[in-house]
Amino acid sequence: MIKIVFTGPECSGKTSLSKAIAKKFNLPIVPEFARLYLNKLNRNYNYSDLIKIAKGQLDLEIKTEKNSDKKILICDTNLQVIKLWSLIKYSKCDSFIINHEDHQAHYILCYPDFKWQYDKLRENKYDRLEIFEKYKEDLVTSNRNFITTNGPIADRISLITNYIEQMI
Repeated sequence: MIKIVFTGPECSGKTSLSKAIAKKFNLPIVPEFARLYLNKLNRNYNYSDLIKIAKGQLDLEIKTEKNSDKKILICDTNLQVIKLWSLIKYSKCDSFIINHEDHQAHYILCYPDFKWQYDKLRENKYDRLEIFEKYKEDLVTSNRNFITTNGPIADRISLITNYIEQMI
């Protein structure tokens, strides 16, 4: 199964784009487990929560993949996001996360040119461009397949559609 992973900093269109592409191609989508986990947490998260989030994200990917007969799986995030979150926030990352990253997936790196919108889980309003560069550097240095999207949603959807159509 081909995995298409939407990655990038906060408010860069990951969720909107992943949902739009999943709908357009009638594909299964793996939601962002961190949101599900953190919305139920009755305290501030800490470093140890990131491993739980990573395992939950992997479990969702595996379950969604097993329950689908499609050739492509859309992921609204994956362990790369959790790894960079951990490195940026705590300057370290659990080896489980690093060892279970998906190096075969195709990544859609979303540029943060949308206006930042508050929600209680977001933390990085002022350093999204710096964080974007960290995502890009990680994708390049680990030699992953990726494209970068920016601009209006319609333009991004068109670019991603062309990218996926070349795979199928």
